[in-house]
Formats: sequence, C-alpha cells, structure tokens
Amino acid sequence: NEPVEGVYQRCMFVVSLANEFLKNIPNASEEVDKNRYAAEARFCRALAYYTLMDMFGIPPFITEDNWSITPGQLPRAELFAWIEGELTGIREALPVARQGEYGRADQATVDALLARMYLNAPIYIGIERNTDCVAACNRIIASGYQLADNYAELFMADNGENPRARQEIIFPILFDGQTTQSYGMAAVILGSRSSSDFADVPAGIGGGWDGFRGTSELVRKFEFQNNATPKADEILDKRGIFYDKHRSIDITTSVTGTFTTEGWAVYKFTNMRSDGQPGSNTTFPDTDFPMFRLADVYLMYAEAVARGGQGGSLVTAVQYINALRERAYGDALHGIDEAWLTENECRNILDERCRELYWEGTRRTDLIRYGLFTSGEYVWTFKGGVLSGTGVSSRYNVFPIPVTDMSVNGNLKQNEGY
Repeated sequence: NEPVEGVYQRCMFVVSLANEFLKNIPNASEEVDKNRYAAEARFCRALAYYTLMDMFGIPPFITEDNWSITPGQLPRAELFAWIEGELTGIREALPVARQGEYGRADQATVDALLARMYLNAPIYIGIERNTDCVAACNRIIASGYQLADNYAELFMADNGENPRARQEIIFPILFDGQTTQSYGMAAVILGSRSSSDFADVPAGIGGGWDGFRGTSELVRKFEFQNNATPKADEILDKRGIFYDKHRSIDITTSVTGTFTTEGWAVYKFTNMRSDGQPGSNTTFPDTDFPMFRLADVYLMYAEAVARGGQGGSLVTAVQYINALRERAYGDALHGIDEAWLTENECRNILDERCRELYWEGTRRTDLIRYGLFTSGEYVWTFKGGVLSGTGVSSRYNVFPIPVTDMSVNGNLKQNEGY
C-alpha cells in the first residue's frame, strides 16, 4: 500500500538525515549555534519517531550513537519513553515560544507534541498521562497564542504571513510556490477540486484532480439550517467548508468516475489569499500546513481535564470549547456546559475535534484513543470494504512494517496479526 509505506519510508528518511546531521554538527564552525541546531534536528527526529510509533508501533530504532545497517526495535513503551526524554531534554535549548523563526521548532512546539503523546499514552504505554497533558497545554496557552479571528484564514495561501492566522499556528509545515515547491500541499488542494468548479469557488490553482471527497459521516457532523436536506451554503458551523454543486451527500459506489457526482468536495485548504488574490504559483501552493495550533491545544486540555487530569478545571475547559464554537458560529448561542464535556465518555469532545480538525491528520489517532477506529460501534461509508461500514480486525490499529524493510533486516519483528 503506497501511502502507508510512503509515510514509513519518509519518516525513516527524516531519522537518517537527523542522525547524519547530529554526527557532523560538532564539526561546524564556532559561528554556528550548535546547541540549537542539534536540538532542532533532535526535534525533527523525535517527531518522525512519534509518527512511526503512532502508526507502526515498533519501527526500527537507530540514532547517531547506535548506527547499524540492520537496526532492531524498541518495545512501544520504551520508544515512548525515549521520545519523551528527547523532547524534555531539548526544550531549554530551543527558543522561548513565539520568539523564534516561524516554521522552526520552539518550546511550544515541543510541548504540543508532548501533549499529543500524553493524551494518547493509554494506547502507547497503557498508562494515563492526562495530568502531564494538562501541564503541557498550560505552558503553551500561557505563552500568548491567540485564536485566529477567522477559521478559514488558517488554511489560506497567506496563513504564514497573515498575523490574524499566524497568531494561532504553533508549528507549520512550510510550503511556498516559489522556493519550497512540493506536491504535499498541492495534492491536498488539487485532489479535492475539479477545475470546472473554479468559476464558483476560485482555488488559486490551474487544475484539479477531484479525487478526494468527504464522507457523509464527516459532513453530517456539522449543523445545517435544515438538517433533513443539508446544503453546503447552509452550514451554521462555518468550519464546515464544503462544495456540493452537482454532488450527492452520500457516496454509494467506489467506482472510478463517480468522484464529481457523489460525496461533497472538501474545500478547507485553498491557494487563495485572505485578500482574495491567488497564491504565487498555480501549481504549487503557498499554503502552510498547521501541524500544531492553539485550537488543538484547547481541545486536548478539555479532554485531559474531563478524563481526570489535574492542574486544570472543567470551568476553564468549557471556556476554551466555547471560544472555538463562538468563532465557528459567529455568536455565543451555541455554547456548552460541564456536563457536555464528560457525558458519554467524552464523545462530544471527539465530535468537536472532528469539526475543528478534519483534514489535519488527527482523526485516526483520535478514533483509536476512543476505541472506535476498528470497532463496529462506529462505522463510516466503506469502512471494512462494505458500503454501510463494518468493524474490522483490531490489528489495523497499527500498520504492518513494510515487507521492503522486513526482507532486508532480519532483526525486525512484524506487528501482531500481519
């Protein structure tokens, strides 16, 4: 499966680059801030290993100190501890939050990754770390980040230059149509649109593949003026940025050729600027990917507190959620209370994370944390290869180590069930 293996190989490539950099940084001239550069490289490696731990459980483990052509693996709990130690060890060598260069790791970036790890600790190590999650979120919030004024501007071509959007973004993956051309963000924007739709909704790009669609389960997480007959321009929650012209809300077939007629297009990311002008390149967008942002921190804080984490309060958690919902609806009429946070094992928070963070790479991890990713309790269109959706084997909570690596490294053990 190319997308799955692509994530694995790219993360291991990042690990290799970081290891090589760390072996050579001592040889740099004295004018170089070696401690900070090394800390940034270690953060990139820790982020890659976090992704590998989350998706593959027990990836090969190799650093600049234990180089081997056939590395072994660490148990997931040991890898978690190593990543945590790396992050806490480099924190003070990085700039104070919001004092460094945009797009480079700082102390808030470290705390954001720690918070995400701690929230999911029961999956990784079988122990709750909600109090640690709250503490990491508190440090980020105290550093002065603010919610963007307009949700949509977080995903536009000038999100890295627009101060209204940038005040919320903690750590972006940078894209620039002139200097960092990549199909990373281009695939997200091109893949969700057809060029025939540009007359209705300009995208700042010169074409469209129109292969990515939102399932009806995603679309129906949002509130409409008339929920019985949903229309994209009647979504009350303005975080739902979809396109429905000539498209049914339901997907009933996986046959190629139905992409433009079944399933709403997701228009959340765009290569249009907040001033209405297109980005600098019609093939490669300028739009940065906000890997960590304040809204996610608010939601992690709320969930960790609702699950018993100390150092925060339900009152404050309610305030954070209501701030997100007031931005989403444009009024204070859709607020929640403390009971909303805790009822049904915090499932309301899971739905709120869907509405706030869809297409930002958090959903799979969230569903696994709630025990719903493989379960038959929660299904979506074509889950398990069935139109109505069905539960699948729990082995899919982690992906297999790719055979391309297993076949050349006899020290690797495959994940259970593969």
